[in-house]
Amino acid sequence: MSLREIQESVQKIAQAVAAVLRVEVEIADSDFLRIAGTGKTESGVLRTMAGEDHIYRASLVNGEPVVITRPGQDEKCRPCTHYGSCAETGEICCPIRLDGQSVGVIGLLAFDDEQRERLFADVEAILGFLQKMAELIAVKLKEHIMYTRQQLIAEKLRVVMDEMDKAMLLIDQKNRIVEANQRARQYLQLDADDSQAAEWIAAIRLADGSQSAPKQVALSVGGKAKTFLFAIRPVQLGDEIKEWVITLDDAQEVVEMARRVTGTDAGDAFAAISGNSAALLQAKTIARTVAGSESTILLQGESGTGKELFAKAIHQASPRRQQPLISINCAAIPEHLMESELFGYEDGTFTGARKGGKAGVFEAAGKGTLFLDEIGDLPMHLQGKLLRVLQEKEFQRLGSSGKTLPVEARIIAATHLDLQERVAQGQFRLDLYYRLHVIPIQLPALRERREDILLLAHEFLAAYTKTLGKTIRGFSQEAQSVLFCHDWPGNVRELANTVEYAANLENSDWIQVASLPGHTFRLQKPAERTGRTDSSEAPKPVLTLKELEKSAVAQALNEVRMRKGKKEEAAALLGISRATLFRKMREYGLL
Repeated sequence: MSLREIQESVQKIAQAVAAVLRVEVEIADSDFLRIAGTGKTESGVLRTMAGEDHIYRASLVNGEPVVITRPGQDEKCRPCTHYGSCAETGEICCPIRLDGQSVGVIGLLAFDDEQRERLFADVEAILGFLQKMAELIAVKLKEHIMYTRQQLIAEKLRVVMDEMDKAMLLIDQKNRIVEANQRARQYLQLDADDSQAAEWIAAIRLADGSQSAPKQVALSVGGKAKTFLFAIRPVQLGDEIKEWVITLDDAQEVVEMARRVTGTDAGDAFAAISGNSAALLQAKTIARTVAGSESTILLQGESGTGKELFAKAIHQASPRRQQPLISINCAAIPEHLMESELFGYEDGTFTGARKGGKAGVFEAAGKGTLFLDEIGDLPMHLQGKLLRVLQEKEFQRLGSSGKTLPVEARIIAATHLDLQERVAQGQFRLDLYYRLHVIPIQLPALRERREDILLLAHEFLAAYTKTLGKTIRGFSQEAQSVLFCHDWPGNVRELANTVEYAANLENSDWIQVASLPGHTFRLQKPAERTGRTDSSEAPKPVLTLKELEKSAVAQALNEVRMRKGKKEEAAALLGISRATLFRKMREYGLL
């Protein structure tokens, strides 16, 4: 409570008093800063009164008026720097009190005989008037304090309203919008046009009177009809309704939220591919989009990035989902057996051949999907045969007398190698490359989507602790830092193995760094990891604050989902409100 906050008003009061009494007026706050002044004291406004404040200090401390008839000679003036040479000829001061506290002093000063005569002509009347002026100043300060508090409350209310995930409107008795939060302005496009406000409110009041909860209303916004769930509540003072509060929820968003929260998205073939990074989401979007086509897909990415998961998801999302998905790893089968594995063989084709022959993967896939994993490792002589099969859409079993079988399967190929580089080195056929490279999908390495590392780590931990019958709540902060900073050359597969290793070794409630594979995880500076110190070394990728926040939200949601908890628990883990959590979920596409 400082008089300086109302300095302009105090100065006007000082000037008015000076004009009435025809003496000089001086007003100071409780720190003896001159807040107002007239005549000779006006030049010292907003300056300290150090060394000249002894009379005011006495009045402030005692809470009583002080009258000095002989300034510079009165004993009370002795500590003053002007004692014995004071320019004043008289002084009367009175404390300014607010709620039992002294907040300042108002003083009347005479500098000549005429002013002295007016000042002391009727001291009792002057004191009474001075006390009334002190009370007036106190009232002004009180009003200012109350106004400031009201402004603060209003600002707090505005912030709270804007943080809500519901649209909120404050409506007066004439159906005019008094206040609208950010969500309401977004839903109703109020910043662009509020001319339909009366129409909207009339429709809401009509629906309110004719429906039971939950209530909904269709409003025309920007020329399009939008359906909202709503509630309307009165704002009352005593028995009188002053205003109304209307809350709105976009019905489509509510349905979508309910669908996701209740798990009705479980049929999403890509749900098993965890992660919320932009790179992974882009790959999933492309894969989901082309899943229904017949075109050949080439999945490219380092080992452990989830190429087989993508192939399975694409198959499950395709019209062929009821047909078989057959996989073959072109790098895992000996070269002399690869051709028979691909195309099959007839009875008696070679020594040791199965009686009655055997179907190859092309035949076994039928009208389903054939996944050719690690296609980049296919021997050159088989690349030509595979190319002819893909071009002619038919093949023969080994040892066949000429009978051909149709290729009806959809082809998905995958490789961890750079096929263009293999082509340049003469190790992969260019024509086969183009035959496979119809719809390429690049799967990001784990180091390229670091915001997914902790999310995946918690998923793996939940699965392994369940298998092991352990109760491990998560990872220590230091362990999380180590996991986050590691480059993961083995990608998701390496992360899964690491978490399984740690889950087996850990005996506390939290995975500690000591339980992680020590030969792999060491907290080192970048230069120590590579043994290089030159400035040309590529820097580690740095996540933005938004990416870190998105990772934290996703991690908390996943942890709660694993234990079948509620969203409120995720909000508690993050230290935020439920409303803020849902806003963040919507912002980062985590609904």
